[in-house]
Amino acid sequence: MTRPGPAPTGTYWNDRATVAAFAELPAPPYLTELLAAPVPEAALALDAGCGAGRNLPALAAAGYRVLAIDRHPGMLEAARRHTGPRTAFVEADVTSLPLGDRRASLVVCHGVLHNLHHRDALARALRELYRVLLPGGTLSLNLFTAGHLDPCLTPLGDDRYTLPNGQHMTLLAPDDLLGFIHDSGLVPSGEAVQYLSPGDPGQRSVWRATLTRP
Repeated sequence: MTRPGPAPTGTYWNDRATVAAFAELPAPPYLTELLAAPVPEAALALDAGCGAGRNLPALAAAGYRVLAIDRHPGMLEAARRHTGPRTAFVEADVTSLPLGDRRASLVVCHGVLHNLHHRDALARALRELYRVLLPGGTLSLNLFTAGHLDPCLTPLGDDRYTLPNGQHMTLLAPDDLLGFIHDSGLVPSGEAVQYLSPGDPGQRSVWRATLTRP
């Protein structure tokens, strides 16, 4: 089956107001709690979809060397203002990570995978996150799911939806997401957390978990 091409994303994600709003956000508490654990010397953290850099100062302060990737140059430009020499930046996509196998002790992927344009891409991204993670390493993952579908979303079929601003999302049912995670080789560490978060517009169903590579 021929899949439709992705909708343009640059207009929204590179918009100055969008970038500025994301640049003001601090690292979330669940990441700072995770960073309280001791960090091995010269350990690498990958922020896969770093946005405007909200997580980068906390990762560097914890002792990691950091590789920050994002596909949107406007976000990367803002993220560079957050960081020092221990952080490198690459414009890249989460479905094809610019990193060798088993290199990262910690991978952060927050608010990214639901922005992919079909479920096959989401599955491919999970396999990439597994590929670059060291055995015993940690993935901090969150994304929107179909656990709650706000009325502002327009269904396009095949788990795909569009927002009033034209942005496309892939929203899996939580059980389907767990199946994709299992197929990738990743293993949940503890229980996943699911909750509603305000969106612009509407509400989003957030699924958050810490995963590991056995």
